[in-house]
This record gives sequence, structure tokens and C-alpha cells, in this order.
Amino acid sequence: MMKHMSKKRASSPYFLAATAACAALGLSACSFDAPTQPKLRVELPQEFRLPQNDLVKAFERRVGRIAVVAEDGNILVMDQTGGNIVRITRDGNRLTPGSNEALFYSLPVWSPDAKQIAIVELTARRTPANTLIELNPEAVVIQRGPNSIVVEQTEEGSTMQPAEPGMHVERRPKRVIIQRSAEGGELMSSAIYLASADGKRPLREVFLSKTHDIPYLDWAPDGSHIAFLAQDIKDQTYEVNLISAQEGARPRRLFAGKSVFWNWNADGKTLIAKVSASNGAPDRLHLVDVVRNQTTRITNKDRLAFQSPHFSPDGGYMLITESAGAGRNKLVLADRMGRPLRTLTEFEGRISFAWSPAGAQIAYVVHTDEREPGGPLTVLDVNTGAKKVISNKPVVAFFWSPDGQRIASFSSASATDIPQGFKGFDFTPPLDVPYMLLETINPEDGNARSLFYFAPTAAFRRLAAEFDRYSRSVTLWSPDSRKLVFTLTYGNANGTRDYVLETEASGSINPRVLGNGSLAFWSPR
Repeated sequence: MMKHMSKKRASSPYFLAATAACAALGLSACSFDAPTQPKLRVELPQEFRLPQNDLVKAFERRVGRIAVVAEDGNILVMDQTGGNIVRITRDGNRLTPGSNEALFYSLPVWSPDAKQIAIVELTARRTPANTLIELNPEAVVIQRGPNSIVVEQTEEGSTMQPAEPGMHVERRPKRVIIQRSAEGGELMSSAIYLASADGKRPLREVFLSKTHDIPYLDWAPDGSHIAFLAQDIKDQTYEVNLISAQEGARPRRLFAGKSVFWNWNADGKTLIAKVSASNGAPDRLHLVDVVRNQTTRITNKDRLAFQSPHFSPDGGYMLITESAGAGRNKLVLADRMGRPLRTLTEFEGRISFAWSPAGAQIAYVVHTDEREPGGPLTVLDVNTGAKKVISNKPVVAFFWSPDGQRIASFSSASATDIPQGFKGFDFTPPLDVPYMLLETINPEDGNARSLFYFAPTAAFRRLAAEFDRYSRSVTLWSPDSRKLVFTLTYGNANGTRDYVLETEASGSINPRVLGNGSLAFWSPR
């Protein structure tokens, strides 16, 4: 499948096997202590890469588990080899008899103890598809399901015949474009379920709505509550709701606005929310004590130049912004109540930031053009104020490793950016689609390992667009900070499929295709 690589890389034993598989499937006084440094890792030079094989799979140490949104709309849990699969759901994409309703699942978010997964269920009504056929194909499938039609292109013109539900016809088509209204369906209902990660207990519904979509949720660090974002389908406003993880609890609404972003404090009892008003009023910052059910407004006079707030790992501090005048803004270190302590840096535009899990450092990207998000990736030491640009590429998303020693950086790219002697893997399909470059970067010295050029799945692109939100609740890193999981799209004009890949963060072992899926997250332990 993914044979658009250079001949040198495509000839590796692992890649041939993967192709066949794809075809078949303490802080005080505002001082941040540096963490104890773990032992240095021994990594091969990137141009020397060990192949995957059955022996490696049999003896490698399993680290955590991976939750995958499979291509059939169900949620699976597996280990890093793609084995030991647990089917969390089984009814995804099942059409209700006599109707055109479809059901699928998304956004599997692990609980802090990795024993449960919160998942979103969506039910939608399928809409008819309009089809444009180019370059005179002989036959093509228009849409699976009860509205499917097979179009035969002959010398006399087009002939059409109904297709049985699930039918797939593809007789040498050259190019097919299927246009769907409302992105393929009209939302009928959404729900949040809690599932046991071992699949041994029934799903438990904790929220149901026929008027709201659920694009995001996350757990309190102590696992006691779940906060989730609900989008009103009619007026496109958002609200953040809170529900206890205990059985029988009912959700309560905290805030509503044009947008809502939040972050949990490490104590699991407090969260900070940034609420944008729909009437153009200044953004609001609120602290919520979820135990006492108390809300405190943090005073601010200007629109805030960031999306998602972030508490320090110990919960004692937070990052916010203030206006610096003349169109500039300040990134500010504040205490846990939102009171400003000192300015860390100034910038123009909007900033996306994330605190290192090890403390002491933050990483950030400044977006100067909202039409072309992304910018250089900078690491700043909160104690000394020293900062260093570790990537000059247009970084659109980044994720700290759990130990704080590496950053996974995703930057915008094009096919012409791929150098002739690229040391990583080229998974870019021959299509006019957005590409990304995945690198892992050492925040201390800026040493980068370029792992992949690839076309991200649509679900991954949505995650990257708000990575500073999603990086607070999900992780692409394995618990030991040595591996990464991500999803890509590969194919050609006749059709594409989404794939889940697992790879060493060092690039010193060939990547492994785990199967087909649109999104995947590693468990926190």
C-alpha cells in the first residue's frame, strides 16, 4: 500500500511485510526545581535502522495500551504490536433495519489509572450522495448502504442501477469524487459512555443529547470527574459540562460561550476555564472548585491571545497572557489563582503553549497568521528566562514526552520539502492533500530526528488544529517515553484508507503498521 517511499526504504523486509498487512487489513517562591535526570539512552544513528520481525514482537516489552478508533467506527484496545485486541464496542456503523441511520464512536480518552476509557457515541442520519465521475471510468461504487447506486459509463451514456447495502463495485475506475451534504450525515444524538479497558463490563452511559455534539472531553487527574465540551448544533455555541465518574451522577453545566477551553489542576479539585463571549466582549477566565461548586472570576481587560490555559505540573502556577500594548502581548506566569507574577516573553499574534511534565520548562509556538497556523517552536526555562528556538519549521502541533526529555513536533510540509536523502520514511500519497513532518526534538540542545513525512488523517488534522487543548487530555507517547502512535492516510485517486502506525521515537527501529483507523491514543500507564 504505502509504496510511495524511496527505493532504498521500500526494499526493507519490514516494509514489505507492512505493505502486505495493509493490503490485507517541588516549587516555591516561583522557583522550579529541575527533575532528576534519568539514565542516558543509547540510540543508533538515524540512518541505521533495525527491522521489525516476529522475534522482536515476541520478546519486546509491552508498555501500556493503545486505544484506536477503527475504520468501522468501533473502539479497539491493543498493545504496541497490534495484538491482544479488546473490542470495546461492536455496533459501530451498524445500519438500523429499515432506516438510514448510522452509529459510530470517537474520542477514546483514558482515565488517569488506565482502567477506564471515556468514549463518545454519535448517531447520524445518512444523506444521499452526489457523485461526479471523471475520466470515463467503466464502473464505480457511489456509496455503501441503502442509498448506494452503481453507475456504468458506456458509449451510449450512463446507466444506473441500485446496489445492495454494503455492496462494493470498483471495475477499473480512474477517478471518483463523492460529494456528500452535511459531511455525510445529520447528527441525531450524541452520548458519552464509560468503558472498562479490559472490555469485561458493559458500557455505562453518563450523558445523552439530541441537540449537542461532543468534540472534546477529559478526566480530572484523580479520576473523580469528567469535563466535556458540548456544541449546540443549531447556534454553534459551546458549553463545558461536568459530571462525576460515580454511577448515577448527573452532569451540570459550568459555562457557555463562543468557545470554551479549560485545564485541570493536578489536585483534581480545581479547573481553570477560558470562555469567549459570542458578543465580542473580552474573554473571561474562571477558576472552578468542583468539590465546593464555587466559581471565581479572574480579572482581565483584554481578549486573551491564547486558546487553552495550562497549570504547571505541580498545580502551583499557570500560564496566561496579557496585552503589552501596540498590538503586542505578554506570556505571563501566574500563581494558581491567576494572579500575575512575572512576564516570561512578549510576542505578536496568538500563542500555543504547553508545560513540560518535568516542570521548569515550557514550549510554545506563536501564530502570526491565522490563515496559515504554525510557527517556530521555542523552549523557555521558567526559572532563568532563557529561551531557545529548537525548530524553525512551521510547527502546527507538539506533544511533550511523559519524561519531558523529548518533544514530538508536527510541522506543515509539502511534497517538495522532502529531501533526496531523507533519513526517515516517506508515507506521502500521490494526492493533493496536506502533509506533515514528524520529528522528535531534544529540548535541551535542539537535536532533532526527522521520522516521517505523511498525510495525516482528517481526525488527526482536527486534533492538531487544537493540539493545545487535546494535549491536556490525551497522549501519543508511550508511558516510557520511547514510542509514538499516530494515524495517516494513504492511497491514490481510486481511494484511500487510514492507518495506525507505532514507531520508536528515536527512529532506530522500523515503524509498525497496527491496522486501519483514524485516531489512536496511548494509555498513561
